[in-house]
Amino acid sequence: MILSYRSIASLLLLFSVVIFGFVGSLILGDLGHNFNEKMNLINALYFTIITLSTVGYGDIVPTTPIAKIFVISLIVLGMGAFLTALTSISGDVASRRIISLSNRLAMFEEEMIKGNILLIGSGNVNVNMAEQLKSKKEKYVMLVSDTVMAEKLNSDGFRVYTANLLSEEEMRRFHVDKARMIIIDVNDPSDALYSMLIVAELAKNSKIIVIVHSSDLEKRVTAVSKMFPNVEVVNPSKRIAGELISA
Repeated sequence: MILSYRSIASLLLLFSVVIFGFVGSLILGDLGHNFNEKMNLINALYFTIITLSTVGYGDIVPTTPIAKIFVISLIVLGMGAFLTALTSISGDVASRRIISLSNRLAMFEEEMIKGNILLIGSGNVNVNMAEQLKSKKEKYVMLVSDTVMAEKLNSDGFRVYTANLLSEEEMRRFHVDKARMIIIDVNDPSDALYSMLIVAELAKNSKIIVIVHSSDLEKRVTAVSKMFPNVEVVNPSKRIAGELISA
């Protein structure tokens, strides 16, 4: 529907005021010398439109108290009806523009994530990953919760966006399910676990890697990640230590 029911009702109200002015002018014109001009159909319509538009040429004017009261009521009703219609219709137009903009933004966000590597969090591993991906000119997107960090990374040329990493709604908005690979590397241990649960539930077909920086967190995340076959838990410190020993 182009116009809302409220806008349609306000237009009907405005039309009713026009009918009120037209019929009232005709009746008062027939009852006596209430106007300085004879009221026929053309004059009544002309006088109503001129009065409601507040142009007031002055060629047709009320000459009796009852006619003046009628004109005052017509102006008051007309202004109220016009403002109501204007507010309702402009609200509809603004709402349509907002919806259109939201839809385009959602499409942009989906295309932005689709098939890319998604880095969630600004931990050291993700920052280094972003540097590597940037140097290789591969597609990636980084989501961080810290606005200051996002501005710093953006100024360094990284593709970073601010988001609430613990909000399922925010993750849905960024279409995490469209990502080819997701790497979660947040500094707060509890946030890492909660973020993994949200992302794993949404992106069941994407490869998810959770970066942990302590053995205790590794145990907890590994225990929970068993519910999600697409989740891998990586402890960089332990992996590097193992590689050094093997070497």
